[in-house]
Amino acid sequence: MTENEIFTQKLRPARVDDSVMRGSCSEDRRDAGADTSDERGTALILALLFTTVVVGVVVTGTLTLKSQVTKNRTLFITNYQAVMAARSGLTEALSWLRRQTSQPVTEFSPLLDQTANPPTLDTDDPDIGLVRDFQISGNLWARYEVWREWSSDPEPDRRAWRQQYACSDISEPKSGRAPGAAWRLRSVGYVYRRYDESVAFNVEPNVVLATESTETDILRAVINLPGEAAVNVANGETCRINSNGRVLGGDSAGIYFPGDTGAPSQGDRAENRVTGRPATARSAVYDDSYEAVFGLTFAEISSMADIIVTNEEDFPDPIPDNALIVVDVGETFTIDASRPLAGTGLVVVRGSMVMQPGNNSLFSGMLYVDGNFLMHAPSEINGTVLVRGNMTVEGASDYATINFDADALNTLMANFGAYRRVNAIYLPRRNR
Repeated sequence: MTENEIFTQKLRPARVDDSVMRGSCSEDRRDAGADTSDERGTALILALLFTTVVVGVVVTGTLTLKSQVTKNRTLFITNYQAVMAARSGLTEALSWLRRQTSQPVTEFSPLLDQTANPPTLDTDDPDIGLVRDFQISGNLWARYEVWREWSSDPEPDRRAWRQQYACSDISEPKSGRAPGAAWRLRSVGYVYRRYDESVAFNVEPNVVLATESTETDILRAVINLPGEAAVNVANGETCRINSNGRVLGGDSAGIYFPGDTGAPSQGDRAENRVTGRPATARSAVYDDSYEAVFGLTFAEISSMADIIVTNEEDFPDPIPDNALIVVDVGETFTIDASRPLAGTGLVVVRGSMVMQPGNNSLFSGMLYVDGNFLMHAPSEINGTVLVRGNMTVEGASDYATINFDADALNTLMANFGAYRRVNAIYLPRRNR
């Protein structure tokens, strides 16, 4: 072989068998395909696992939230129902006190006597006090207990509970009055599942779901006028009964006033504008304060009021029968034809009051004015008027008249003297 042939042989690449090349490439392709298939399978498994976890978390959260909402709704409903049961106990206790023939009531003691004629069915359990159970729906029941005082209760557990929740006479600390004038009522309300009516509501298998308690003070108001008269006025000298103004006392005094003040004025031509037995009467002791007349502070009277008027436009026309109306509109309260003083009841005005000419008022009951009072015609008040400031009664072509009316006052005192609720306070819940 020549040198050129040797050199050419060295430069030519080695020949590879085609079958070997084809086999090698096939194996490479199979290896690559196998690797890609494994990766796709792993990714799919991970995706399924992740999806399962996410769905599980979402479903669990949804179920937990739904369960919590349901639980909260159930607790709210049962607690609310327990509060309503407790409030029902307060209402029934107030009604019981009002129904008693002997007033004021000095002992809270509802009775149960099925042998009496007619039966006395004040309560389901006289040892406790005032007790009622009533069905809400299905086996869901409610109960209220208004406990009476009983210091010698032979059951220690019940006596301890009674010491917390027994009703009590607070007449002395509340207003320094005689026993029975003021009571603090407490009521405990329950909501429970009744599975066995042969055992107590709080004994298994029965289940107490909620317990709430409420408390309120009730007062028996009074009306003690300084004097039995058509008009009680704090200063006789500033009391003027002018033309076409009349104060008619009937068998009682016309005008009653403190003895250390001057006499009321009837103008130059009196013409029997003030009559009564006597027409005018002086008193050595005269107290027209809220506490002396009603046995209550102004705040307590306001808390007992049927309507509190803070805007003149809201004054009722007519006044509901025997309602207690407290007017607190500022310095002067004005009555006119568009808003007359009409109806029956007790009206307490904090400040001065003016009844404008042409007001056309016709009122029965008691008017208490904590300020000055100006009464124009045509108007008529049957009952009594108490004024703590200056007073003027006058008319023009018609009369402005105040008549003492004992019947109207007796009716008013009977209604106003009944026990009235002052407020309601929710106490912390205690499970029994």
